[in-house]
This record gives sequence, C-alpha cells and structure tokens, in this order.
Amino acid sequence: MKTSRHFLAIPIPVLALVYPLSSSAQLEEVIVTATKIETSIQDTPIAVTAFTQDQLDSQLINDTMNLQFSVPNMTMTKTNFTASDIRIRGIGSGAIGSAGDPGVGVHINGIYQTGSRIFEAQFYDTERVEVLRGPQGTLYGRNTTGGVVNILTAKPDPEAFSGQLDGTVGNYGATQVRGMLNMPVGQDFAIRVAGMSMQRDGFVDNVYNGEDVDDRDMWAGRVSLRWTPGENTTIDLMTSYFEEDDSRMRSQKQACNTDPTGILGCLPGAPTYGVANTAAGIAGALINTISAINTGSQALLGITVPGLTGGALGNPALAGNVVSGATAFPITDFLYDNNPNDVRQVNVDWTPEYYTEETNYQFQLNHDFGSWQAYYSVGYTEAEVRSTEDYEKGVSTADWTPALQSLADLGRTPALDAATWAPILADAGASSLIPFITDAATGIPGVGLWAGNPALIDLENGVPWLLPDDKTYARAFRNSGVDESTSMSEQWAHELRIQTSFDGPWNFLIGGFYLDYEAEQLYIVRSPGLALPALILPINPFLFPAPQGDLSDPRSESNPHMWGYHNDTREYNMEASAVFGEVYWDVTDSLRLTFGGRYSDEEKSSKQRTIYVTFSDLPPLQPNNAYFEPVYDQQEFTWKVNATYDLSDATMMYATVSSSFKSGGFNPISDRSPLLDPSFGGRAENAYFEPEFVDAFEVGLKTMILDGRMQINGAAFYYDYQDLQQSKIVNVTSLNQNSDAEITGVELDMLWAITPNLIFSLSGGYLDTEISSFLSVDTANPNASPESVLASNPLAATEGVVSVNGVNFIPGADATGQRGQCETLAPNPCYGFLQDLSGNQIAGSPELNYNIGLSYTMPVMDMTLTLATNYYWQDEYYTSNFNTVNSLVDDWSMWNASARLAGEKWFAELWIKNIEDNDNVTGSYLTSTVSSLFTNQFILDPQTYGLSLGWRF
Repeated sequence: MKTSRHFLAIPIPVLALVYPLSSSAQLEEVIVTATKIETSIQDTPIAVTAFTQDQLDSQLINDTMNLQFSVPNMTMTKTNFTASDIRIRGIGSGAIGSAGDPGVGVHINGIYQTGSRIFEAQFYDTERVEVLRGPQGTLYGRNTTGGVVNILTAKPDPEAFSGQLDGTVGNYGATQVRGMLNMPVGQDFAIRVAGMSMQRDGFVDNVYNGEDVDDRDMWAGRVSLRWTPGENTTIDLMTSYFEEDDSRMRSQKQACNTDPTGILGCLPGAPTYGVANTAAGIAGALINTISAINTGSQALLGITVPGLTGGALGNPALAGNVVSGATAFPITDFLYDNNPNDVRQVNVDWTPEYYTEETNYQFQLNHDFGSWQAYYSVGYTEAEVRSTEDYEKGVSTADWTPALQSLADLGRTPALDAATWAPILADAGASSLIPFITDAATGIPGVGLWAGNPALIDLENGVPWLLPDDKTYARAFRNSGVDESTSMSEQWAHELRIQTSFDGPWNFLIGGFYLDYEAEQLYIVRSPGLALPALILPINPFLFPAPQGDLSDPRSESNPHMWGYHNDTREYNMEASAVFGEVYWDVTDSLRLTFGGRYSDEEKSSKQRTIYVTFSDLPPLQPNNAYFEPVYDQQEFTWKVNATYDLSDATMMYATVSSSFKSGGFNPISDRSPLLDPSFGGRAENAYFEPEFVDAFEVGLKTMILDGRMQINGAAFYYDYQDLQQSKIVNVTSLNQNSDAEITGVELDMLWAITPNLIFSLSGGYLDTEISSFLSVDTANPNASPESVLASNPLAATEGVVSVNGVNFIPGADATGQRGQCETLAPNPCYGFLQDLSGNQIAGSPELNYNIGLSYTMPVMDMTLTLATNYYWQDEYYTSNFNTVNSLVDDWSMWNASARLAGEKWFAELWIKNIEDNDNVTGSYLTSTVSSLFTNQFILDPQTYGLSLGWRF
C-alpha cells in the first residue's frame, strides 16, 4: 500500500484537529514505530492507534487513564496496591504479587518499563503515544500478550530555537503549568528542557473532619540531548524525574451489603454503601476469643471481674462457667459508623498519604551503514511509592474503655498458688501443673490469660499499636485500621538491533534484549484490633519473657512480632534475556510475508513471607512464617507469521498468526503456609502458578476512500488462551491460578473529513470472552448460592497464618462466638463449595465499547476557532471471573467538549470533561473473609472544567 504518494493517515479517533485541513480535505499523516521501523499507520499490518501531543491535548487526554476513551477494546483501572491494570482485548494483569506480570507492555522511547509510575504522571512535551493492540511477542517481547503502550518523548531539534509555555486553571482549585525550551548548540547538537507542575484540591469530602482528600500535587522535569556527529549517526540521551506528594487514594470508595449477624461481614448481592461488620473478620474473632479466655480464667480462678463474660470459644470443659456481667466486646463493637451514600464522600479517621518518585536515564544510538542500520539502547529506572490510607473506610463509635479496664483489673488480681487451683486444672484435663493458666482455659496449648499478668494492667491507657513510620505507637480505645503499600525498584534494560534495507526482495531484523529488575515490596495492615490479642495472648512468662517482641525494631528480619498483616517481599529479582528476529519477503509488489521468532529466558527469585497476627515463638522451632525463597525459571520460543497484501494504492489487508506468552511465577506466601501443607488441604504446587500462552489469529483491512477524505481501518481476531492467569484471596494472601479461555472480537476505526473543516470520527469494539472448564471456590459466596449464606470462619480461613507459640493453627473459632455452619458440612468444612466457571466472561472485558467524535474549525478574523466534542460508552463487565452480582460494573459513559481559539503563536481553550458528572467505576477489589468481604472501588474523576492558555515561539 503506497499511501505516501497520495494521502496519509491520522490517528483514530480524532476529537479536534489543531489546524484546518487543506482545501482537498485529505487526512494528514502520523508516522509510527510499531514494527521498530518508521512507517505510516496505513502501511503497518498491526491494529495501532497513535496520538501526537497536540492530538492528546485536543482530545483532553491528560494521562494514560484517559487513553481508554479513544482506543477500541482498551480498558484501564487503578488497582488495590498502587498499580494499574491496562487491558487490551480482555488481556491484562491477572496475577497479583511481585512475580505477577502485566499483559500489556509499557515502553518509554521503546525501552521496556517494569515498575514505572507513568500512570500517575501527566503527558507533557510528548512526540507521540502509540497503542498496539494484540500480541506483540516477537519484537516487543515479555508481557505483551495484550499489546503495547509506547510513549515517545519529544527529541531536541538542532535546526531551530523554540519554546512553549501553557497554563490551566479549573474547578477544584486546579492549576497546571507546562513548558518546553529547545536550544540548538552548534550545527550538530541540541538540548531540550521540559517540565510540568499540577495541583488541585481533593475530589472526595471526608465527613469525619470536613476536609477534602484525594488531591494532587505533582511535578516532573526532563532534559534531552541529541548529538548528530555525522549525517548517519544520531545519539540521544534523556533523563527525567517525576514526584508526587499528596493524599491520592488508591481506592475512592468501599462497598458492602452489611451483614448484621457478623458471619460474613458483607453479604453477597449488588453492592451498596453500607458498613462492613468486622466482627466477621479476624480482629473480631480474636477479641471474642479474649473475652472467652477471660471467662475461663475467672471460672478457674474463682474470681469475678465485671465485664469479662463475652464469647463462647474455649475448652468444652468450661461450659456453663460464665460469670454474670456485661459482655466485654460485643459484636456491635465492630460496626463502623456512617459510610455515606455519596460516592464522593468518605468517613475516615486516617487521612490518605501518597508519595511516589521516579527517575529515568536513557541512552540511544542509531547508525545507518547504508544497506543496514544498527540500534542500541540502555535505560536505567528507579522508582519508589509509599501509600497509606484508612483500611475499613469507617470510624468505629464503640468505646473499649470498660473492657480494657476490666482486663487491667484482671492483671491486678493476684495469681493463686498451685495448691488452690491444681484440682481445678486436673478436673479440666490439664496435662501439667504450672503456675499459670494453660490450654484448659483456651483450648490452645500454652496460651491463656492469667491473673497478675502485668501486660494487662497497661491496657487501661489504651491499646498500643504501631503507626506506619514503624517507630511511633499510638493508644486506641476503639478499633480502626490503616493499610500501607510500599515499593522500591530499579531496573537496567538493554536492546541491540540490526536491520537491513536491501534493494532485493529479502530483508531482516535481528536483535538481543536483556533486563535486570530488582524490587522490595511491602503491604501492611495495622489495627488496634489485631494488636490487642497479639499483646496479651502469649502470656507464659517463663517460656516467653518478652511477649511483645522487639519494640525498637518491629520490622527486623529476625523478629516476627508484627501486630498486623505483613506481606513482605524483602528481595525480588528478575532477569530476562532474549534473541529475536524477523525476515521480510516481498513476494510480489503487492504481497509481503513476515516470519518472526523470539527465544526468551527468564528467571525470577524472591525472599518473601506473609505474617498475620504473630504472637510468639517457641524455641528452638523455626520462627513462624519464615521467609520463603522460591526460584522460577522459564525458557520459551514464540513466533509470528504475517501476510500483507495491497489491493490497491489505497487499500491494504493483512492476516497474522502468532504465539505469545507471559511468564509464570510464585505466589506471595510464606515458607510454612498452609497452602503448601496437605494436612490443611494445601498442595506443594500452590507455591507457583503457570505461564499463560495465547495463540492469536487476526485479519485486518486498512483503506482510504473518497479521494483520501475517509479512512476506515478494521480488524477481527480470535485468541486461544491456555492457562490464563487469575487471582483470588485464600488464607489472607493471593493465590494465582490458571484456566483456559477463548476471546473473539472485532474493531473498527473510521475518520471522515466531511468538509475541509468538519471532521467526524467513529471507533468501537466488540469482545466475546469465555472461560473454559475451571472449578474454584468463591470466598464471597462460599455456599455457591444466592439464596442462603453459610457461616465463614476467619480463624479457620487463616490456618497456618495466625501463629501462636510456633503452632500455626487456632481451631474452632468464628466471629460470632458460635461454631459456624460450615464446620458441620462435608466434604468441604469451612472452605466452601467448588463452582464451575465454564462459560463465564473474563474479568475486565466489556462486550461493547464505542467513541463518537465531531469537530468543526472555522476562521475568525486571522484566527481559527475549533469546536469539538466526543462521547465514549462502555458496556457493563465483571471484575471477577465468578461473574457475581457484587462484581458487576455497570455500563458508563464519558462526554467531553472544548472550544479552542488559536492564533499563529498562541491559543485559548475552554474545556469540560465528564459533562454528565457520572461516577464511573472502572474496577473493584474484593477482600477476604478475614477482612469481612468488603469491596474497594476505583472511580474516575467527577466533572471538571477550566481554561487553558498557551504560547509558542
């Protein structure tokens, strides 16, 4: 297809052209590097959408999240742990954990990025953004089963001195400034400096203190150098820095159908904005355990302490030994006050804190030897992110003061001598006589509360719990919770390519790739409700003289005394290398064949553990939840065959068959996880998850008609997926699994210059995704029925994770103080029933989506006025492969408009985004039974509007 002689392509869809068309109304050209060679979009046998900086601005695409409104079959959402999930044609990030990889590869200037924070940054001084749809395993390599997003920064121009400055003001107190300065230095050297700064108030009102949260405060800068020592050699160097420090929320809202019984915490069904009954969670279960232990202690010791009578857990021998008085920690103490129905309101007593920074260094060398060209690049990236926010997104109104005072009174009660209570212990079946209460009171070997325990006395001053700085302890008289997600990473990426441009029918490209990535990741949930039992349950003063652990260094590698949930990846390393190539055969002037292949070698290793409410060690046993140090390596060969045929100078069709893969890895578990222990229903193979493979078949058509005034591009595809990676929460960690699936779809891009000044665009996609035979248990609905609910058991659900004295199991407890119904069922006690997911839709795969755009440019004196609007609609879809009602995201739309007045060197633009002020949910995350099964939701921005002014010279 020889389009360059007649008319050229423009990215699709277009919301507004920055300059009017020529009198012939032919559409203009954008060059892309989708095949690692500069070609026009219309000559590229790949489904690709591209945007220049001007087109990003005119379509109000400020960041990567907004790309989904203009790219068919592309969705994007934030996720629960500071990352984002880009999905193209239903393929994205299915696995959770350090070893889980995305399905869409992100590149900056063609250099692969593993832990980039570009999802937070705004676009500025960008040459082009390219989105490639479909597997790109041959040329782009790892983690491109869904496609590729390649962001190319603007390069220095040695030909002319130039600059640009623009600013924006808008509602929510928004201000943004962007600037660029291009400076030639001699004839063969140039420097380009660019930067941006953006601030705004929060989109979310916190009714607890009247302040707004989820604000933005970020800035970025970039310095680029270009040296052309000869007409055939180009050297590019770039360094960039990005920083954000504000109250960004990882999830904007929490949904729950409140469970009044405290069995599940949140009931199945369409989500509402109720409050989770955290009596169903681990904190509720443990604190009710404390109440029961205190009851047993009183009965055995013959003492009466008012208030210590709640719960029903303990040795059956203690049945009936209940001292009259008020319940210490009733179920209602775990209900949180007022989750507002307004999506833009929260009620939290912890203000979110968010900080991230990223530094990038890149070197690229291009040299043309005539009939062949050489390319080398090396990039170094280091990134850090720290985020804390309210875990339950609620405020407890329950006052623990009376209960804590009762515990303190028990601590002041003198312990009785052995002669007094030895017969009682003997009658209760105790195996030994030692001067403290043991399993006769608790049913747990070596654990019990005892009179005279000094650790109890201090509770009258509140429960001490460690804050996110890992140094400061706060005192609490009610329950609350904070979670934090932290990551630090660095990577080196190298690529070498040689490609030919011979005059004959045969040419080739050959290359090599190497990546070295290192990271440290930590996810923590801190709570007074978790700290309280951890403080006072390990009470044996003879075996455990320091039940509180090392307070001076709570995260020391050898110390497991961390009162809360810790998913700790202290070291993660990944090395990937590959050799790849493509051979091009011009069979005729109209037919071209491409044969591609890539051999990949990857190794992942980690030092990781999951700690959940660890109480104490029992020497000389190995410390509880010791580090697990898995290693995973894989070698694969993938291939591609493409045929491109020019029907005419204006029309090209192509067909591609390819294989692609995304590597497997290991689950984020500990060395002694019950997921690995057959006695708890575990399997050794649960330590790892398999790679996923996709065999893709795609046909496409690209054409220009009406004398170059209409461009129509279309594609149809079928994917045969083996071992699709998916994740769920089991035993308070992510268990990544694999299932087969099929994906079928079509896409259409159309652009029509109706007149030289009136442009119409239409793009859309259809997806049919289906999971093949696969069985799994839905933790949100363990009985697999919408009509009834079985009791969950948060302690049984954490077997091997709740650690007491080296024993990784607390039997028989549930949140209500009653034995759950699931314990009486066979053959799946406390775990639920397998559900058949065959035929279910893949999560994150809306069936239909479309974008309609219209722009009109008119002269106004010596200026131009462009009026533009576009409307995007997306079908409903599920965020879980179980396709349950509570995981259903309703269909939603995004309608934007702008009016831009431009002179020769300046512009002024009024704009509005989300005209309908929709509360668009892009995704959700279901927590586990130990967190009471609440759902975090990720929501797009509300209606925003403003004025932008710009000047170029």
